[in-house]
Amino acid sequence: MADDKQSPRNGEDQGPFRENLTYDELTALMNKELTLDEILAARKQNQTGNQMTSKSVVAEQLEPHQVSPASVAPVTDPGLKENQPNSRQEQAQPVNNQPREHTLEIHEVADPFLAGKADQAEAQTSQKQVSNFSAKLTPSFDKEGQMAEPKMTAPQPPTYVAGSDFLDQTAGLGATSVINLSQLHKETSGETVDPVTGDEVVAQPDELTNNADSTKMLRGSMWMTLGSLASRLLGALYIIPWVAMIGNVYYNQANSLYAQGYQIYSVALMIATAGLPNVLARLVAEYSAKHEFNRVQQVFYQSLKLGGVMGLLAAAVLYLFAGPLSQGDPNVVLVIRSLSAAVLVIPVLGMLRGYLQGYEFMGTSALSQFIEQIVRVAYMLGMTYWIMVAGHGTWVDATVQSTFAAFWGALAGIAVLVVALIKKRTFFKKEQATARAVPLINTNNLLLKMARQSVPVILAGSAISLLQVMDQYTFFNIMRTFTHFTANAVTDMYSQFAFNSNKLTMLVVSLAVGMAETALPMLARARSLGNRQIISDQITYALKLLSAVMIPAALGMAAIAKPLYLLFYNTNDLHNGVLVLQFASFTSVALGAYMVVLALYQGLGQLAYTLRVLVIILGAKLILQVPLTIIFVGMGPLLATTIAFAIGLYLAIKHLTSQYDINWLPFNYALMTILLWSLVMYAVVTPITGTLSIFMPQTKWAQLLIILIAGGIGVVIYGLAILKTQVGTDIFGDRFKKLVDKLPF
Repeated sequence: MADDKQSPRNGEDQGPFRENLTYDELTALMNKELTLDEILAARKQNQTGNQMTSKSVVAEQLEPHQVSPASVAPVTDPGLKENQPNSRQEQAQPVNNQPREHTLEIHEVADPFLAGKADQAEAQTSQKQVSNFSAKLTPSFDKEGQMAEPKMTAPQPPTYVAGSDFLDQTAGLGATSVINLSQLHKETSGETVDPVTGDEVVAQPDELTNNADSTKMLRGSMWMTLGSLASRLLGALYIIPWVAMIGNVYYNQANSLYAQGYQIYSVALMIATAGLPNVLARLVAEYSAKHEFNRVQQVFYQSLKLGGVMGLLAAAVLYLFAGPLSQGDPNVVLVIRSLSAAVLVIPVLGMLRGYLQGYEFMGTSALSQFIEQIVRVAYMLGMTYWIMVAGHGTWVDATVQSTFAAFWGALAGIAVLVVALIKKRTFFKKEQATARAVPLINTNNLLLKMARQSVPVILAGSAISLLQVMDQYTFFNIMRTFTHFTANAVTDMYSQFAFNSNKLTMLVVSLAVGMAETALPMLARARSLGNRQIISDQITYALKLLSAVMIPAALGMAAIAKPLYLLFYNTNDLHNGVLVLQFASFTSVALGAYMVVLALYQGLGQLAYTLRVLVIILGAKLILQVPLTIIFVGMGPLLATTIAFAIGLYLAIKHLTSQYDINWLPFNYALMTILLWSLVMYAVVTPITGTLSIFMPQTKWAQLLIILIAGGIGVVIYGLAILKTQVGTDIFGDRFKKLVDKLPF
């Protein structure tokens, strides 16, 4: 016993009392329930497969987390008190000897031979304050969905294995189970609970790197951008034969009629879908990330039902109230009623797309958009030919059938998505097989949750359409009240900025739409994982990708505005039409940026703030609309729209920066590089376009050739500049770098 009176030292063999006796054995020995010889004899029996039969040891094993006060009664030997260590830190110093084969695994505890009553009480109090090594971080979100600071769950007393690489993650004081630290990530649960929604959040490993996220966003954006761009391109190219069949006499009136009907249709469609496709995509992404397949299916089926009912109601309202909405124009009544059929079925199409986008099947969604446009354009041109060329009606009939084509296009898109779902049955079966068993959400709560999220989505998402409707209902009144232009001149002005230029600039905006549809589910996944750094990186990457595509596209369109306008329209209003198109191309950057930023907020669940931004945009538009329209006439509404969206974007990005501590320095460098080379491209392409326009005739084929030559030069200039800078590699990844390495210069 002489050795026992000495303070323990690192690396010193303390004999059976220090290292080889477990807590249970020490307790039994101190309570005089077993002698040392009996304990050693019991160990030998353990080695041959027998278990200890001592009453005290059995009782301790039944309640490993509870320690009786009597079981830690201090030894009253005065000699021990004199040799007590000076500090608890020295007392609790671990022993580094490896466990022997003939001994049990032990946990480091306070040495009962050295601790007095005061130290025992202090040790118990201190041990309650020690946080568990495996305490889980629980990401919580406020009412708007933004992430709060992570909170620790209730700590449990840690138990260590002296001299080994093991840590007990589950049991408390006195337990004998051990877990290998090298396999700790496989043993511990990765689930936490969102304190607001009650949804479980599955923690993901750190292997989710930013490069993988950027690659996935780039690939998804490519598919959605190609689909959206192809759809918009078809929607613009049809104008060439359509205008030719309508004729120069009626094409401006037909364009104006088409635009007036479509502005109302766009708002009705937003109401019919209620923003549910975006909400559905976000919820599918969240629940699939947590392997909750049954909840994914529940959300999908409820969305289909809700979308069908809302489509029916919106179509009925559009058909019955076409008269008041038309402001007394009977031709507009016919167009609005023809569009009510499309409003009936498009919500179902939107839900199918949202479901597949939630699983990030962007290629399938893009294909459905393309097929939808092919069928729509084919029906439109076919009916226009039958009416105008074959002589079976008037230009009004042709316009009505052209708008009715949206119904047949929507049916074709639905057919494509249904076939895709059937072909992906194997994938969904695997998802179901690997899903976790979780209870379904109460249907009423689910519908309430979706409605609560969809209202901000529908309002904020319809900002562009709302401002266009505002132009439709205010422009004519402002021009009649404050100017002396004729009715035909006002109609031509409205057609130039609301239809002619809008059709072409929507090609640029479609690039942003594809990125937005990709960013939304990816940010929803990042939010469900609770990783603020990934969220911050994805925000900056999305805006960087937007800048790299939208800015050169807008400047390029402005540079080739004249041949582009002549390709699609005619020379009757060439000068004003080209000026409006050039300015509208710059406006498209603000509209595209708004679409992407809105998707970022929706993916992060911060829907309430988007309503504030919408109110600010609408307020700025209302204030600026009248004076700018009086001063700049046909360009006034575009200028008011640009300024209004710029104000809203500034506030939205400022709010994101304050929430996620975004570092804008790398983005600013990329933005300056992109802007510089885009301006260089614009400065080179503009004189080339002007020179070619002087020497070439104003035929459609000649204008197409000018666009190909000048546009091709611009693509080469900007493309090579991005290839030779770090910006291209940062945005487009390692494959882009390999392409750069192959360049001969």
